[in-house]
Amino acid sequence: MVQIKSMTGFGSGEIDNDIWNLKTEIKSLNNKFLELNVRMPKSFKDKEIELRQLLGAKIQRGSVSVSIIAERKDNTGVNDNLNVNLPLAKSYYDKLDQLSKDLGMETPNLLNTIIAFPDVVKYEENEVSEEDWQLILTTVETAFEKFDQFRLQEGKTIGNYIIDCVEKIKEYLKTVEKEEIPRRDSIKGKLLQSLTDNKDDIKVDENRLEQEIIFYLEKYDIGEEKSRLRHHIDFFIECLEKDANGKKLNFISQEMGREINTLGSKAYYFPIQQAVVLMKEELEKIKEQLLNVL
Repeated sequence: MVQIKSMTGFGSGEIDNDIWNLKTEIKSLNNKFLELNVRMPKSFKDKEIELRQLLGAKIQRGSVSVSIIAERKDNTGVNDNLNVNLPLAKSYYDKLDQLSKDLGMETPNLLNTIIAFPDVVKYEENEVSEEDWQLILTTVETAFEKFDQFRLQEGKTIGNYIIDCVEKIKEYLKTVEKEEIPRRDSIKGKLLQSLTDNKDDIKVDENRLEQEIIFYLEKYDIGEEKSRLRHHIDFFIECLEKDANGKKLNFISQEMGREINTLGSKAYYFPIQQAVVLMKEELEKIKEQLLNVL
């Protein structure tokens, strides 16, 4: 049973009670490492490290965006508490207005000037409690559960696609094995024909010729490559079913690629080279999908 997770995911969690409207969204794309981008209200910023540790341990890899929205039912919001010091502002106004009259100057933007003075407008964060934070954590947990289910579902689709590609590679490998005997006969026939065509021009040591032919055939023998490729395929499927780690699967796919490339370079026989091209095509599809496997 293939159990892999995609690095692409989305999930959301929401709580709506008498005081709060809280919502958390988690979404991610593939990345070699964990890149966690967190957006949360300033009132809860002291909890960001805790949140990063909590999610980092669970998500592991990917480019992840976490958005937390917290709105109070009294329409103030947790980051929306502004206070204006009216007595101070009026004092500034009276003095600046008198100054402008004494100097005979017009002051059309007096309000902007007053607002810029210290302590006229103050931002004060609403106090939040540990209970409020626990409510947010509840939305985070809900969002993560949905996010993780999304990744599993995506992973199942990816896994089925990869299995199809691997099965095609196995079929093309069977084609290589079937064409091996005709290939050897073709190589041997070309050698003998070449010798026959040139027998009047060269002297041949029969024993040495036999040794050279054996050496030549062994040099272009692809038995080891076929065997190693078959073992890599079996190991790949085993890991896919038991330990579906994207990095590990990618390493195995690279080893598969080396054996396929060697098959192509040693074959010198069109039906086998054609099968090798098709195997490479399927392997590239696998590698592309593995970029999104956790």
